[in-house]
Amino acid sequence: MVQILILLVGLLLYAVYGSAGLAGLIWLLAAALIIWLAGQALPRCRWLFWPLIVVSAAPLVLMRLQPVTGFSLLAPLGVSYFTLQMISYVVDVRKEKYPPEKSLLTFALYLTYFPHLIQGPIESFDHMKTALAEQEFSWDGLSAGAIRMVWGAFKMLVISARASVVLATISTSPEEYRGAYALFAMILYSVRLYADFSGCMDIVLGVSQVLGLRLSENFDAPYYSQTVAEFWRRWHITLGDWLRNYIYIPLGGNRKGKLRKVINLIITFLVSGFWHGFHYILWGLFNGIFVALGNGLRTKFKAFNRLLTFLIISVLWSFFIWPDTFTALGSIGSLFTTFNYGALAANILSLGLGAADWIVFLCATVLLWVYDGNKERFKNVFTGSAPAMRLAVVGALGLLALVFGMYGIGFEAEQFIYSSF
Repeated sequence: MVQILILLVGLLLYAVYGSAGLAGLIWLLAAALIIWLAGQALPRCRWLFWPLIVVSAAPLVLMRLQPVTGFSLLAPLGVSYFTLQMISYVVDVRKEKYPPEKSLLTFALYLTYFPHLIQGPIESFDHMKTALAEQEFSWDGLSAGAIRMVWGAFKMLVISARASVVLATISTSPEEYRGAYALFAMILYSVRLYADFSGCMDIVLGVSQVLGLRLSENFDAPYYSQTVAEFWRRWHITLGDWLRNYIYIPLGGNRKGKLRKVINLIITFLVSGFWHGFHYILWGLFNGIFVALGNGLRTKFKAFNRLLTFLIISVLWSFFIWPDTFTALGSIGSLFTTFNYGALAANILSLGLGAADWIVFLCATVLLWVYDGNKERFKNVFTGSAPAMRLAVVGALGLLALVFGMYGIGFEAEQFIYSSF
């Protein structure tokens, strides 16, 4: 209990969270209290189940429907993430997977643990409670967490920041930059989003590891996937697990025939699109269709499968690059009507990055690709190395991030991409 109290008061940084808006902080704490209190009565008053689901989901649903309804709702930072955690807790207690949590402190920590509140990972209550119970500080955890944090910072400052410069140039003038430029933006966005999102996860998991907490992994080399279905098993893993456990399986999963399986998959991905925002529903539909195809596009050539999957995912990221659905569809359509690859090659240095920055970006991206393909080998070498060597690795990565990171005069810190969802 002492460890939990220290984490809750000292490390959740409620004051920092409240600085983004006191009303949001009050909203968050009130939601935690209501769900905790109602959860105590849920085993005896099973009729509370659906009202609790509605109460948990309503703020997020109303926010996502704002483009249609015009209804504006003040909601706290991280509402997309702790909404799913509240729903999973209510469902699990209703199914008697575990009893209601008696400690308000533990339950509040589960919902509001600051490092993962903004971008995940999306933890189940039983996993988070086990992590808290097994919390143990160690020097191995400190060193491993430290290198993970600087690796995450390296990906965000060296790779993502550079890609964002070019993307800002292309995405703000969709009529001018079509065809090859649009495809280039889609590929760059794939790299940028992965570097930014996985980099943030590295920092979250690294901080937690330093504190002795083992949270769930959220990525597993997703761009090594050979099908879109495999990609979604490797990307944002905890969101995929949540959708499978609380949407896909309750709909019937694959237990009611092939047609019903396809329908369930598409509904699940529509929910995923809506969770990201109303603008992304079509993105969810297209992903659901490709996932339903399964191995239909797979060949015996692994390299070709990976390239094809990467291109499909990159094209579908268009809905995240451009501000509205029609612009995204227009940019996708231009891939088949505008073949200006020579112009792109001639103007590559006029998109915001000079030759030196392109070299740094490409080298760092190759390093990320190599690391993803040999992750366990790198981890084993680091774990088995002497403390001095670990410190040297942390220092070297930190120095690389400082030297090659994009910031300085005129630098504006960008929010994490996924924090907006």
